[in-house]
Amino acid sequence: MNTSEIANEACRIGGKKALEFFQNRELLTIDLKGPQDYVSEADRLVEETIISHLKAVFPNDGFLGEESSEIHNFRQWVIDPIDGTTNFIRGLPYFCTTLALVENEKVVGGWIYDPTRDEMYEASLDGGAFCNGNKLAPLWRTSFATGLVGICHSSRLTADELSGRIIGALRRGAILRQPGAAALMLCDLASGRLDVLFDQHLKPWDSLAGLLIAHEAGAIASDYLANREWRSQPQITLASGPEIYQEVLELWPESRDVRLLER
Repeated sequence: MNTSEIANEACRIGGKKALEFFQNRELLTIDLKGPQDYVSEADRLVEETIISHLKAVFPNDGFLGEESSEIHNFRQWVIDPIDGTTNFIRGLPYFCTTLALVENEKVVGGWIYDPTRDEMYEASLDGGAFCNGNKLAPLWRTSFATGLVGICHSSRLTADELSGRIIGALRRGAILRQPGAAALMLCDLASGRLDVLFDQHLKPWDSLAGLLIAHEAGAIASDYLANREWRSQPQITLASGPEIYQEVLELWPESRDVRLLER
């Protein structure tokens, strides 16, 4: 098996374990990390499972996980065992397991598994984006007036900041979506089900795999690694269809300085 196949397998194994926990979530112990920021033993055990699977094949690789301490190396796996933990613990079937591979400060592979739908999204740098082996060929809307716009938010945003962003999009005629798992929303964008996604404060395990998948599907996508402190400082995550991107710049000034992944 090559690296991509092993990563696919690790992500799928982790996702299936997450699904087992989801189906028995009433037995889980839930902790609060911060305002509306939950974690369960499922998050920790799924992450341990993925790391163990990868370490068995790549013992010298580094790891950066949401629930574990960092092991740094020039080649590093970035893991979110359950993106959409709040959905997960509340019984909403919109969550996923994400895995990205960073080599020499460049994202070279991304895998996102949606266990409730048994859908594996994956991409490699300059290799295209796929869902369950089928190449993604999205068709995006060309304006906010006809588009579906994903707006994530966190406790770092004030109510006024968030409402200003929402009102601006609504005034242009957009319909908004915030289903609560940014990585899966990026897969929706890569598949043409969303036309824009924007968040100012996502962590690397939320964003890296999905941004690469969106980019390889043909979307405009932000370069999360442009800031050298990306491991410790949340960065802007932006993705959109190419034609609607100019309207994003007009509507949200904070998007104008965002460095993009190159083609």
